[in-house]
Amino acid sequence: MNFWLILILLPFLFVACSDDPSSVGSDLLSQDAIIISKLDSNTDTLSQKFDPHHAVLSLGSSDVLLVGKDANVESQLLLAYSFALADKYLADFDSLTIVSAKVSLNKVYSFGDTLQPFNVGIYQVTSTWNSLFTADSLSKLTYNQTSLMQSSDVSSSVYSFDVNTSLATEWFKAAKDTSLGKNFGILIKPTGTCRFSGFAASSSLNSDVPTFQVIVKKSTAYETYQDTLTYSGSVDVHIIQGTFPEATNKTLTIQSGTGVQGRLWFDLSKLPSDAVADFAILTLSLDTLNTKVGSSFIDGLLVYQIADSTTDSTYSQFVIPLSRSGNTYTGDVANIINNSIFPKNNYGMLIMPSYQIKGIENFALFNSNPVNGEFKPRLAITYSQKKK
Repeated sequence: MNFWLILILLPFLFVACSDDPSSVGSDLLSQDAIIISKLDSNTDTLSQKFDPHHAVLSLGSSDVLLVGKDANVESQLLLAYSFALADKYLADFDSLTIVSAKVSLNKVYSFGDTLQPFNVGIYQVTSTWNSLFTADSLSKLTYNQTSLMQSSDVSSSVYSFDVNTSLATEWFKAAKDTSLGKNFGILIKPTGTCRFSGFAASSSLNSDVPTFQVIVKKSTAYETYQDTLTYSGSVDVHIIQGTFPEATNKTLTIQSGTGVQGRLWFDLSKLPSDAVADFAILTLSLDTLNTKVGSSFIDGLLVYQIADSTTDSTYSQFVIPLSRSGNTYTGDVANIINNSIFPKNNYGMLIMPSYQIKGIENFALFNSNPVNGEFKPRLAITYSQKKK
């Protein structure tokens, strides 16, 4: 049988026979034309490096909008609404009075000390932005420096903020004629210490989307009425910036929402040039004492193969999930190892949370420091090669 055909069929034979390469099926194969061997970073002293890596994330597609601040990290929120005036109010525009204006957000997530106050300001944005906005663009954003918030109620799952009616007046003018006013949405920004709270985004499939409620009143000799108008959020993005977790002598922290990832590299030079990895089990150990998670999150990690050593770009087709069991995350990265061997492009792997753009979870993983011993990242490879 053709050697390469055997290599292609080999993993399927293993699945059909046994998950254990030392089983009778694999023994027969090795006696025929294939040698089965193992390489384990724990016992074969493979060199390894586990370093921090930072990517700039666009959080506009997240279904949770995060606002909060602690000693190291701050998250701000940009929010715009689908704002249009019905013909009735356009006709009555000059005789309308804005009675009140209110911003409402539905809380779906929390992180950190929930007993901390939630102190924010709400500011009128005066420049354009979109859902691709990132922390790198924040310096270009302009907004009125005086907060429009008059009062707030954050005692339940719906956070509501009464704002100055001048905001609604400006937006009403913009809806009638853009030469009269502008509507670039609002910026919600922490003022002082502020607990982290997450809110349903404008893309929410239920009724929990952000809203802007305006009460208008007309009172003339010919007509009197008072109506409540509610507008839904149309586009939003939260922006996280600050001093992100740094590697310690024992751990490396990767973090959701911030782009803080881990770059993991193993020396694969001990693998024969004709080796084909049948299994390559990657195990990462979690330091639970330094791990911090929110009220809801996806407990898993993703591994991407790095395609370029200078840009740290990745192959989109080589991404492997790592699932948690106890205090370890494991997954089979054989496809990544094989693609690193044959083209000889072993630039390592990027480790990141399963959901990069939601929440702000800290996953503290034991790094490659020799003092970590058995808790260091482990790569156990079972590989095949043609018998000489």
